Parts: sequence; structure tokens; C-alpha cells
Amino acid sequence: MKKTPNKANVIPRILPRGRHKLDPQLVAASQRQRLLEAVTELVAEKGYPDVTIGDIVARAGTAKRTFYDHFADKLQCFLAALDVITDSLVASSARLFAVSGTVRERCEYSLRGYLELLGSMPSTSKSFYLEAMAGGPEAVDRRMDMHQKFARNIAALSRDAERQGGGREISEQHALAVVGALHTLIFQQVYRHGPDRLLDIIGEVVPLAVAFLTVRVPPAAAAPAAAEPRAARPQRRAPASRR
Repeated sequence: MKKTPNKANVIPRILPRGRHKLDPQLVAASQRQRLLEAVTELVAEKGYPDVTIGDIVARAGTAKRTFYDHFADKLQCFLAALDVITDSLVASSARLFAVSGTVRERCEYSLRGYLELLGSMPSTSKSFYLEAMAGGPEAVDRRMDMHQKFARNIAALSRDAERQGGGREISEQHALAVVGALHTLIFQQVYRHGPDRLLDIIGEVVPLAVAFLTVRVPPAAAAPAAAEPRAARPQRRAPASRR
């Protein structure tokens, strides 16, 4: 039996004017959602440094005091938007990569789906790939955390594939190297040609991903044992000068 959504729990995109009987939590959720969408769009259009809180509230259709009910400053608003983007992209990539098939088939399906998703969300793609670093160390931490989540998912899926005889397990560090390379290619394409041209690189990305994911990385060599310290030689005294 198909469940019908509970309208009382649906976050309204536009709030009615004047007095209404909406749940205050839904009102707050609607305001927060609009603020996050606004900062994402504006950062993509103007660049993070040039966006002001006034710009954000004007785009979101809220009062400035409403902004401060949700965020301490512009940076916290932008970081919250990056968190939403990260969670969405990680979840989408995990679903796409979890299909059955050979490593090449899975890579082509998942990467094509991921690039199509980015192309359908140009503001999200530009904000995340081009402007995220402008948020400083906290934004860099979020980018690194996302890469680690991608790598963890890929390593787990490779483990499952090896159990089923469809691939080989790779380490998280191996997967992290793959993720870093792919994201660099995506960054360059978004920067040079825009999100709508991302599918142009699918022919380069898939072979690279397949090669990286299937290569056998030799185990790290054990660190050489520390050399035994040499016994200190007695110092020879210089002969006394003759007078």
C-alpha cells in the first residue's frame, strides 16, 4: 500500500503572508532552506568574497534578523550549504556505484550519473568545486572529509565485489588517490567550460578510473631497521706544542 506524504511535515517553499497556523519548526526549516539555496546561487554567480548577508536575505526573501536566527555570519551559512551539498553528492555517488556489473560498467554508469547530476545543478557545482576553498580552513576540512567519504564508499564496494568474484579489494588510501584525481579533472572542466560541459570528459574519466581501481598496488615495504649506534671512539688529544 502506497503511503501518502504527510502534508503537515512538508517544508513549504513559500510562506503565506500575514498570520498563519504553520508549525514554527516548518517555518524555520523553510527559512533555513531558502537561505542555503540563496547563498549557493549567489556564491556561484558572484564568488564567495563578494556576497553579502544583505544579498543572501534579499535572494531568500527573509529579514536580516531571520538570517541571524539561523547563522552567526556569512561563513557559517556557506559552510552549512557545503554540508548539504556534500551529503547529497556522497549519497548519490554511493547509490550510483552500487550497481552490478564489471568494474568498467560500474565506473561508466556511476561517473556518467555523477557528471549528469553536477551538470543539472550548475550553482551547486560551481559553489562546491570553484568557491569552496574561499571559505578558509573549515571549508577545506569539509572538502577533505567529502573525499574521505567517497573513498570509504569505494573501498567498501570493492570489498563486496571481491567477495562476489567481480573485482578486487582496494585500500581507502588507494581509493582516496582515485577520488583526488577524478575531482581534479572535474574542477578543471567546471572552471574552464562550466558544469554543462562535464559529460565531455566522460571518455577520459572512465578509463582513468578503471585503471586506478583495478591496478594492483604492492604492499608498502617495511621500514628499514634502525642502524645500531656506533661506539664512540675515544678522542685523541693533540700533542702538546714544544717550546
